[in-house]
Amino acid sequence: MDLTHVRALLSELDGTCLDPDRPRSAFGPPEQLASNGVLFTAGSAPRDIWVHSGLGATVDATVVATDTPLTLIDLCSMTANTILGINDPWVKLKQASFLASSQPHYLTARMGHDLTYRIARRILGCFRDIDDPDDYVVNLRQCNGSDAVELALHAAWKAAASTPERRKLATFRGSYHGENLTANWVSEHQPGRLLADAPDNVIFFPTPEPGDAQQLSASALSTLETLERDGDSFFAVIIEPIQWRNSVHTVPLEFLRRLRDVCTRKSICLIFDEMQNAFGYTGSISYAGTTGVSPDISAISKALTSGHGSLAIIVARRKYREIESPFGAKSNSGNMLALVAVDAVLDRLLGLEGAERQMLPAWLPSGLAAELRDGLLASAYPRAVALVDELLAELRRRFPTLIGAPRGAGLVRGLVLLDADGRPSTRLAAATAKVCLTHGVYVRQADTAVLLKPCIVLTGEETAVALDALTKTFDDILRLRDEH
Repeated sequence: MDLTHVRALLSELDGTCLDPDRPRSAFGPPEQLASNGVLFTAGSAPRDIWVHSGLGATVDATVVATDTPLTLIDLCSMTANTILGINDPWVKLKQASFLASSQPHYLTARMGHDLTYRIARRILGCFRDIDDPDDYVVNLRQCNGSDAVELALHAAWKAAASTPERRKLATFRGSYHGENLTANWVSEHQPGRLLADAPDNVIFFPTPEPGDAQQLSASALSTLETLERDGDSFFAVIIEPIQWRNSVHTVPLEFLRRLRDVCTRKSICLIFDEMQNAFGYTGSISYAGTTGVSPDISAISKALTSGHGSLAIIVARRKYREIESPFGAKSNSGNMLALVAVDAVLDRLLGLEGAERQMLPAWLPSGLAAELRDGLLASAYPRAVALVDELLAELRRRFPTLIGAPRGAGLVRGLVLLDADGRPSTRLAAATAKVCLTHGVYVRQADTAVLLKPCIVLTGEETAVALDALTKTFDDILRLRDEH
């Protein structure tokens, strides 16, 4: 991306302490990583790869152990955050413009600003084609996905306060809703629950599965029957439309439709945890836009800022707008640069609004200008999905005994690893995620699968490099499997 005019603005910083390319330390990568044990807690330290620069899904790096240059293809959006890839030029330009102004960089919840109202209206406008936009409100003051899940549950509980018999909360096996205590309590995957036992009012139902002939499984039908029969005792149901930690399992659309119907008739709050799918990964801003099934509350984070700031939100029907202090506004949720990022991400995904399309700087690269007029959901999303489909199909053709049927939807995909007997293997999935990195591809383990969740600006050149790296990876994994 040629941004010569922008770089000219930075030329005065060359050689000063503000030079963005100036080394921040006298130590090299090996010395830095060797100090992990005295600097960082376990699990939080950098390791293996040293990154120099990046754009889109491509990261220029070095393998620290061998001092070998590495072109890394990020097929996981930096752990499911960067829908626009690394260093999106429009988001950075908008943030740089804001920083260069006298606009406040931080505001407490009681202080207003045009940007806050602009973002609220833009997000709520995304629900216009799904339902009555006047029936929704938004909370923009959460810091991460766990916060948003907790706030959604609080809002549902608060709304049910007048009916104390509604004490139960329904959730599902295979779920993962975050790392704070509340989010852990409603998740089957609970790596962080160390401090307290789970409450007795959280009811886990089986993972919703399809059955034969495009019907629902017996257990899924039983779940719906139970909620129908006992619905008056439930205040909420929380569900991930795509359970990424459950080998990237997509909940059947028919189940979501019937769940929506039961929740409506039994006055149960239906909550979608949309951390993995929202803001572009399934072709729309929300899963309701993808499927037509509207929850009562959506909890959204991650791609919201495409990694350019920490922020999470809920979008809720008006009946769930009552929030008690201190849940409504988290301490570090007032960073205006995060709101600038959301605004820029919406520009990129949906296209610029109204007259702004005619106000683009003349020096902006023509390709970027065209994307900003059309929106990436219309132009880039179908192309990126096609590239991923082709990649997964070719890998399965090359490794038919190792790779199971692809899972997931849109740009949220999973490849299940099979042992020699054809059974899904967590051991091989874990090994694949590690070996991938050595060959220049970043993915994540998702139980018996590896998660592929690339950015929307993924290119054919990047998938070609990824195919070569993944082929080398799966050759290694086949040898590992056969030696075991």
